[in-house]
Amino acid sequence: MERHAEHAKARAGCSRVRGALLYLSLGALLLPSPALAQTTFTHVHMRVPDTAEAAAWHQALLGGEVVSRGPGQAVLHRNGLVMTMQAEGDTPPSEGGVIDHFGIAVEDVVATVARAREMGAQIRTEPQVGVTASTIAFIEDPWGTRMELLEDPVYTGVNHLHMMASDPDGVHAWFLDVFGGEDIPARGKGQFHTILYGDVWVHISRPAQGFPAPSRFRAIDHIGFRVPSLQAFGEVLEASGYTPYLVRPNPPGSDLMFFEGPEGIHFEITEIVAP
Repeated sequence: MERHAEHAKARAGCSRVRGALLYLSLGALLLPSPALAQTTFTHVHMRVPDTAEAAAWHQALLGGEVVSRGPGQAVLHRNGLVMTMQAEGDTPPSEGGVIDHFGIAVEDVVATVARAREMGAQIRTEPQVGVTASTIAFIEDPWGTRMELLEDPVYTGVNHLHMMASDPDGVHAWFLDVFGGEDIPARGKGQFHTILYGDVWVHISRPAQGFPAPSRFRAIDHIGFRVPSLQAFGEVLEASGYTPYLVRPNPPGSDLMFFEGPEGIHFEITEIVAP
């Protein structure tokens, strides 16, 4: 599928190549890391009181297929999963955390907002003109997960993950150095950073006020990416100043790695497994 004209133009002028830069222990020297050039989105993970109820709610509103994945039910979209896990006690909403919301592309924002209202969602903003799409709206599900609905015929399914950071420039640079991706500033129109991973965007901006809280144990607990080599990724991660707090087997697939990155962004990383 052809990308938007702005995307093609921005990509042509982009000076940063696809792929991460592998930090070497000697410090200033940086070399390209082909092992991280294929980083892709896998999932966004929510904490909810009832995983089956939450998955059914999200599927009824936003489509996809309910499947059993991980610790709870999930909704499978064309390019990734919206997963659920059991909440442990009170779960603060995603708003106010470093992972503020995720975006889902819908055919008709106005109609989806109307359905969301009937289904008990909080409508945070009514349909309006957006930065990356002609029409957007913000809603919050009954369990505190903030979502952006937007009309984007190119980047369908899970459209983006939006980070709120007290140092958006620093977090932007860290994402590019550790995960690679395509840095396409024109998409954010000077209002926020935009990095493309396959066909899912990461947006990074500064909150209007205050400092974002770490995402772990909030309504959006973490986001997941897949990398070609978990070992190579671990070396890059540690060179960037962060270490995993857990690496565990994930039969029949690769190991899983969990860590908290800059400003408390909680990540789950897995490895591309050859067929």
